[in-house]
This record gives sequence, C-alpha cells and structure tokens, in this order.
Amino acid sequence: MSNSFEQGTAPRVLFFGMQGTFSALALSALLEAGIDVRGVVIPGGAIPGRATPAITRYENPLPARTMLPLAHTSLHTNIVQIATKQHLPLWKVSRLNDPTTHAILADYEPDLVCVACFSRLIPARILDLPRLGCLNVHPSLLPANRGPEPLFWTFREHQHETGITIHLMDRGMDSGPIVLQERIEIPDGMSYELLETRCAERGGALLAQAAWQLYRDEAQIAEQDEALSSYHSFPAYEDLGIPVDQWDAREVYNFISGVGHWESPLHIEAPDSELETLEVRNCYSYSLEPLEDKRRVIDEGGPLVVRCKQGWVRVV
Repeated sequence: MSNSFEQGTAPRVLFFGMQGTFSALALSALLEAGIDVRGVVIPGGAIPGRATPAITRYENPLPARTMLPLAHTSLHTNIVQIATKQHLPLWKVSRLNDPTTHAILADYEPDLVCVACFSRLIPARILDLPRLGCLNVHPSLLPANRGPEPLFWTFREHQHETGITIHLMDRGMDSGPIVLQERIEIPDGMSYELLETRCAERGGALLAQAAWQLYRDEAQIAEQDEALSSYHSFPAYEDLGIPVDQWDAREVYNFISGVGHWESPLHIEAPDSELETLEVRNCYSYSLEPLEDKRRVIDEGGPLVVRCKQGWVRVV
C-alpha cells in the first residue's frame, strides 16, 4: 500500500458508532489523537406509517449542565453529545446502500471509515468509499470470537483473558486483516460493563494508532488464520443456562458476575433439585471446597447456596 500526505495534515475520518460507552470512548480517542473526524454516522430506523429518508442530518441540543458530580463520563456522554460539542456533522442513516447516502458521505472525501459498535451491516459500496479502507474495533483476539456479542461468549467460555483487535473490514464478518491487537486479562468477578470499558479504552487508543499508521504507510498488516477462527451469534435462551453439575464454582461465579445483568435473567439448571431451574442475577461468593450437605440448592433464609461440579456458590 502506498499513499501520500502533506506534512502537518491528519487522516480524514468518518466515524460510525452508536450511543454507548464503546463508541463514545473510541470517538474521544480519535479526537484526542488529532484525527480529523469529518462526520459521525449513527443508525436510524424506519417510523411506521411514514416514509423514512435514507439519511438525515441529526440535530441534538446539548443537555443542561448539572452541578452534581458524575462518577464516570460514559454515564452522561455519548457520541451524539460529543459530536454536538465538537461541532461535527452528525448523520442518522436508515439505508446505507442508498445512492443518496453514498453521495453525502463521499463528499467528505474520507481517508478512513472508523467503526466502533455499529448495528448495521456496512455494504460494499461504503467499504470501498475511503481510500485507505475501513477500520473496525472488535473486543476479542481475532480470529477467535467473531460475531456481534464477543464479550458474552468470553464469559460463557470461561476465558481468563480476551483482547482488542483493530482490523480492516472486508465483506465477511470480522474477518479482515489485523492491523493492531492487544491482550486484556479478566480477573475473577469482573463485570461485563467493566470489561467493555477496558476494551473500549484500549480499543480507542489502538484505533487512533492504527489510523495514523495507515495514513503514514507504516502499518504492519497480518491476515487472519481461518483455521483458528470461531464465530458466535447473539445468545439464545439456552446460552443463559448454567449447568452447575458440569461447571465448577469458579466458572459459575465468573459467568454470573460477568453477565448476570443481561437483558434476560440467567437460570441455574438443577434437575436434581426441587426447583429444577432457578433465575439468578448476582453471585456473592464461591468456594472450591466440598459441601457436606448433598442437596443441590440449600435455602437458609439468605442467599441460596448452590452446589456445583466442584465447590459451591452463593447466589440471589
């Protein structure tokens, strides 16, 4: 790959994201790194009974300021607010493949499109728009855990480390060449939200680094090894089940700690108890020591004690 750039200029970028922590931290990192973000694109949906344009300029006033302390910027900052504060053009897109959408985005003459959590499949005509390609931030060590919810499967598969990958996008699902990658450890008891934030923080920094490397023709790009690839779709009901007769207490504890506050509750599968299934949201502690009590679920008036393949957990 070869390109030329004027001394002192920055890569021109269109940013695709959504209103959550992952996108907000990535966009902030690009701006802090001096990237020339030309515009921000968010997904839009059809309104029943009304014709929806393919792309519309999105206007959103800044929220009123508050004197209350805020524990974390992700609680009150999203990419809409960042774009408004930075006076960046903000577009809501309903049809990415529409010629009008392509024409409007092409007017920005982007060197790169940067994607961090976007709910729509990006078509080939948009992938081909920027001269240096499209970069995606994916929270796994690709080619492992391709798909829309890699962090869920990180917890489901009892992994003690994951990572962040910056890759060029191709026509496949998370299958494009890797530009940068970094490992992230997962200690016992880590929540989905904390892991997502750590991935977003490191992902944003690596995204900015990758954008500069591609712009300066300094990137070291590696193809993914398909023999090592794995893919998971969105979790189904059965993926929220916890087979305590097959998992040890540490595995149960870390899964519940990680995704216990998923949209649908987790359920402990205990076919050898009176309850058979038990919905849970929190796991307070675990031990790998054996229980003298041979019941699967022990109710002593507080958090339930559940016996696992090895050890036990306290859940509620």
